[in-house]
Amino acid sequence: MPVCCTKYENDHVSTPLILSFDETLTFFPFVLEFYDWRDGLAMYRAYSDGHRELLEGSCSFYIEHIESLDGGKAWIESIPAELVNKARVYADLGVYMLKIAAMSDKARQLLSQRPILLYLVCERYPLDHEHVLSLCELGQRNILAYLGLASCRSALRFIDRIQSDFSTRSVVIVIHRLLDPETMTFKLFRHYKTITTLTLQVYLQWPTLTGTKLGFYLVKATQRERLKINQILSDVFQLGYRVLDVDSVRRIHAITSYDELKQLHDRWVIAQRTVKFVPDPSCDKAYDIPFAGNSNIVPIRNYQQLELEGVEQNHCVAIYHNRIIKGEYLVYKMHMPERVTIGLKRHYLANGRASEIYTVDQIQARNNRLPSYETLETVYSWLDSMKSVKPYIG
Repeated sequence: MPVCCTKYENDHVSTPLILSFDETLTFFPFVLEFYDWRDGLAMYRAYSDGHRELLEGSCSFYIEHIESLDGGKAWIESIPAELVNKARVYADLGVYMLKIAAMSDKARQLLSQRPILLYLVCERYPLDHEHVLSLCELGQRNILAYLGLASCRSALRFIDRIQSDFSTRSVVIVIHRLLDPETMTFKLFRHYKTITTLTLQVYLQWPTLTGTKLGFYLVKATQRERLKINQILSDVFQLGYRVLDVDSVRRIHAITSYDELKQLHDRWVIAQRTVKFVPDPSCDKAYDIPFAGNSNIVPIRNYQQLELEGVEQNHCVAIYHNRIIKGEYLVYKMHMPERVTIGLKRHYLANGRASEIYTVDQIQARNNRLPSYETLETVYSWLDSMKSVKPYIG
């Protein structure tokens, strides 16, 4: 953390904002010099012997942090206000995005028109502004393709509808996964006018509800209503499975209020008393496990383990049994950094044939809590490592 902030003159047009650090705490033997918009927001590391180094990447400061420093507000005010407003939501990369915009007309256009696209580039190359500047010279779809993301026009339209504060890494991870060019999962959101942080959180928590009436309701409901729905939704899915209602999932997806969901829940509770649940004959069949997992991420191998997982985690994973038997779905349990259930869905080619591609459908902590950023990184890193492994069918 900077402990003081002063100014002095040198050969630049503007007078730099100086950020110094307590060296006993940070071990940084330099101060940072930030020049204002007239000097292209040039930033340097300045050492006591007079040596100066260009800061070629992100300084990792929030705009609000700079504004809180003595002289920082004036530094921010030297930047066009509309650009500051665009960059403000991008957390610790906001100042970096402004710096890039000050150095390039194309980057400035990106920040004005599609700031998320500039954010994705800066997030990929936080320590190399020359690389960022070169990418800004490409067309927008070419930028997406270079980043390994879906680059169709509908992907750009999806990006335009995102209205998130990017305050957590989880949001970035989810956006990257939704823009996977092989699965194009972002198309699930084609009926959403705006995609907020809450929209993405609901997707993380209940991916199968995205685009359904209940999914839309969860986004606009109050926090209290969402909590009440989350408390009984797993039970409702399980009840629908156990009362043998073939339209149970469709009925749940069509719900538009907590009261409707509670009525359906109560109706199925009564029905369960009169219907004898007969397990599917396939309940005794071992599951095919194409990816073995590891000591931390362990495959669920049969229905008994699947049902036990649902009991331990208090959610409705058992309803995926039939899809697992058909080879459409895989379930794993993970122990660290937190206990979660992982659901992987298989993707199909345009001709209807099954591909060997599996993507994360859900990551459920106990009681359907949202997984942490560390958990998401662990799961997706494991899944990425599986891309180089051919599925094994025993």
